[in-house]
Amino acid sequence: MLCRRVVLGLLAALPALPAWAWPDRPIRFVVSFAPGTATDNLARVLAEPMAATLGQPIVIENKPGAQGSIGATQVARAAPDGYSVLVGSATTQAAAASLLKSIPYDPVRDFEPVTALGHIAQVLVVRADSPYRDVAALVAAARANPGKLNYGQGSSGNLLPAATLVKRLGLDVARVNYRSPPQAMAEVLSGQVQFMFIDVSAALGQIRSGALRALAVSSAGESALLPGVPPISRVLPGFELLTWFAMYLPAGTPAAIVEALGGAARKALADPAVARKLSEMGFETYTGTPVELAAFTRGEVDKWKGLVAETGIEQE
Repeated sequence: MLCRRVVLGLLAALPALPAWAWPDRPIRFVVSFAPGTATDNLARVLAEPMAATLGQPIVIENKPGAQGSIGATQVARAAPDGYSVLVGSATTQAAAASLLKSIPYDPVRDFEPVTALGHIAQVLVVRADSPYRDVAALVAAARANPGKLNYGQGSSGNLLPAATLVKRLGLDVARVNYRSPPQAMAEVLSGQVQFMFIDVSAALGQIRSGALRALAVSSAGESALLPGVPPISRVLPGFELLTWFAMYLPAGTPAAIVEALGGAARKALADPAVARKLSEMGFETYTGTPVELAAFTRGEVDKWKGLVAETGIEQE
C-alpha cells in the first residue's frame, strides 16, 4: 500500500502532458496583402526555416483588401489551435481601426501576440524620367499646378506619409487608391500617377533597375539600402513612420503554442542567412516577447488615431 501511495504521489507531481502534439498538420500564414508586398515577402522568407523547425509545411494564404482587415478578420475568427497565423502589420493591427469606419475585430482583444518581426521604411518614388529630382522640386511643381498632380497608395503605410506631406505643406494634389502597393507602383511606372510612398522592399528592384527614382525615405535617417536618399524629416521635421510587422494568433490560443511559434520565428530570424536576405530586401529585423508586443500594439493603435486625425483622412 505504501509503495502504491508513493507511486501515485510521484505521478501527481509530474506536469500535465498535452493530449496531442502541435503541429500535426500544415500551418497557414495569412497575409492581408497581395503577393509582392512587404508583408508577403517577409512571410515567404520566414516560412521555410520555420516549417523546418516546426516539422510541418507552412502555406501562405494571401487575403488582400479593406486595409488588411479581410485577412485579419479571418484569423481573429479562426479556431485558436495554432493553425491560422496572422503575419500582421501596422496596417492590420493599428491603421485599419482608424482608417475604416468599423472593422469586425478588435486589434488587441481578438489576438494573442506572438512576437515582433521587424520593420521597414517607406520610400517616396517617382518615375525615373520624371522632372522631379528631389522633394523640393516635387513640392514646387505641386504648388505651381494645384489640382494637377496625384499620388497613389495601396496600403495605409503608403498613405499616411503622403497624406502628412500633403497636409503639412498645404498641397493641392489628388489621391488615387489601389488594392495593393504593387498595383499603385505600376501606375507610377506607367505615368498615370506622379508619385507615391511604397515599402522599400517592394520598390527596391525597380529603383535599382533605374525604372523608379527615390526622393526620400520615411525613416529618421538614411537607409543603408538607398545611400544618398534623404529622410523626409528634412522637409517634415520630426516625422518618421515605419511599417512594422509582427505575428499574431487568435485569442485563446494555448500559451504553449504561442511560445512554440514564437520560438520558431526567433530561431529563423537569428539565422545569419535569413537575416541577410531580409536586410537586402529592406527589413530591419528584431523579435520580442508576447507581453512586449501587446504593449507595443496598444501604443500603435493610439498613435495611428492621432496621425489620421491630424491629416484629416476620411474613414472609408
